[in-house]
Amino acid sequence: MKTRMMKAALVASTALIAAASSAHAEDDILVGLIAGTTGAYGSTGVATLNGATLAVEQINAAGGVMGRKIKLESYNDNASATLSGQFFAKLVSNGAVAIAGSPDTGPTTAELAIRYKIPTIGVVDDGGLTVNPDGPDGPPNPWVFDFGLNTFAWGGKIGEHALKNCPDGLAVLHDPSTYGMGGLYGIEQVYKAAGQKVALDHSITENWSTGATAGLMPEVQAIKDAGIKCVDVWLTPQDQAAFLQDLQAVGYKATVYGNDETNADDTFAKLAGDLAEGTITAALTSGLHPSPELKKFREDYKAKFNLESSPFAETSYDSIIMLKQVIEAVKSTEPEALQKGFNAVRGFKGITGDLGFDEKNHITITKDQVSLVKYDTATKSWTELQ
Repeated sequence: MKTRMMKAALVASTALIAAASSAHAEDDILVGLIAGTTGAYGSTGVATLNGATLAVEQINAAGGVMGRKIKLESYNDNASATLSGQFFAKLVSNGAVAIAGSPDTGPTTAELAIRYKIPTIGVVDDGGLTVNPDGPDGPPNPWVFDFGLNTFAWGGKIGEHALKNCPDGLAVLHDPSTYGMGGLYGIEQVYKAAGQKVALDHSITENWSTGATAGLMPEVQAIKDAGIKCVDVWLTPQDQAAFLQDLQAVGYKATVYGNDETNADDTFAKLAGDLAEGTITAALTSGLHPSPELKKFREDYKAKFNLESSPFAETSYDSIIMLKQVIEAVKSTEPEALQKGFNAVRGFKGITGDLGFDEKNHITITKDQVSLVKYDTATKSWTELQ
């Protein structure tokens, strides 16, 4: 879901934004959205777009924001930092008051948020190092307000379980972007606090634009040779499933952990089939024990899109609803006013839980808000670990 920022993207976007700047129509409040709706994480991008779309429709049906309608303008970056940079600049030029995303190219949108001083909200590369480049205790990106699932939180929760249940050590296979490195950071924080280290750390280059699987047999063999019985496969759902198939091919058994994409929808479970049995990851506790409001959202989502909801749809929805609240609170759509407004949000009642920000915290989800789950092939569902 996430690529490293490319200098070419920044250069291209700067050229575009310098070319022209046009104000949005006074009767519309333009909100931009960038999400990869194709490629390895295409289902995440679709969910992100759908959640925002549903929020905008509900807001407009209820009278809009301060008497004005919200207009959502969205683009598919196909996991390309270059495209993402161009779309970001176009949205700023068109008069967007805020830009949501991108799940795939968060580092690019986060950097451009600073450059153009415009709030960037929603699912921004699942928080983590994209929002807090120096780690969770470091200062956040001042213009990004992330509603994603937070790689620090997922990695930390998985790390806690592995530390207690993997006496032979833990291997971590991850992509080299801020997404994979954020998950690794969360795991390593837990191990460091216990005076331990992960047994094996391998960075895997993946193809997000097409979803083609990576060659993971060398990693499987290395794990087998080292006798490591636990491995966190912090990769695409496609590569997670391929890893399980390779494990079976060499006749090696290990406890496999995933990431926040593993159970976001059924992509991994369908590809892995019976091999998914016992896979462990985490989920939003609010999603495991849904409120009446979340249940209603899921019903509305299913009725409109003929798809099951996902945490990415739900967090994206919350981001647009909070944007409405912020605009109404500050009575402005000016970027600096919105920035101050988001920093002042406390106790926002979202469908994904009680949310809020301040100047030192720009990620809504923490480790305390997630619970571990394990896949059960008999019921084809993720069950909460007690």
